[in-house]
Amino acid sequence: MNTYHLDLLQKHLKKALERYCELCDSSPERKYFTNETVLSQTKEIVQHYIGLFQSLHFLNQQTQYYHHGFIFTYQDEEQLTSSGEYLEIVKLLTEAYQRMAESVSKDRFFVPIHVQQINSGEIHIFIGVVTKKQYHYTISVVTHQTVYPRPAASIGNSRYRYLLKLLERYEPDEYATLEVFVNSRGLSYRQFQKDSTSFFESSFYHHYLKIKMIPVLEDLLLSSLSYKEIAYKNGFASYHQLYTLFHRTYHFPFHRIPRIALQH
Repeated sequence: MNTYHLDLLQKHLKKALERYCELCDSSPERKYFTNETVLSQTKEIVQHYIGLFQSLHFLNQQTQYYHHGFIFTYQDEEQLTSSGEYLEIVKLLTEAYQRMAESVSKDRFFVPIHVQQINSGEIHIFIGVVTKKQYHYTISVVTHQTVYPRPAASIGNSRYRYLLKLLERYEPDEYATLEVFVNSRGLSYRQFQKDSTSFFESSFYHHYLKIKMIPVLEDLLLSSLSYKEIAYKNGFASYHQLYTLFHRTYHFPFHRIPRIALQH
């Protein structure tokens, strides 16, 4: 794992939690959602993203990254009080929510929250949802603690930034080969291959396919689209190509992934 992989995980997790909150807010049943339901469903989301990143070899497959989920509820007009090991993080999460609160629509009752703590050996990422009871002042922080070993010093990420730009612009259908695409940018294909292996820890094309799989997980979890619709929405040539990647290449079958949107 390098800093790029961890940043990628946080980016997609935050996006998924935002979509989950929008899904909750748009549901006619939202006032019946308990904090325990939100905790359970967001735990599924967090764990499935970690699981996919492990299957893609972005994270170590033998490491336990998910540590704990908890709910803290308080009256937002009262002074925050808590005790124990989570006092500091609850304060940080609450302060983060209060900074957002003024810019959040009064119609929003589910808001994603994210706090990161870094020490000498580990990175602690707390991610979850703040739930606000309708017409009351009760606020609940539904949070999941994930812990990652701190990556070694950067191997010169700025040097490899051009690879990320190429990743954004690459469209296989527009070029006869990847080499043609790279040469069209005035780059050495040999150096490009070497840099891709160093930075992505795989070939550029294999990494490109892995990156395409990540938004698919969001749609599987948080949309009511069919598998074929999800394949075409995410730019796959066919459902078969998508199925092969998930089931046979990276062993992350669809039946493991709950269709949370269909439960709302």
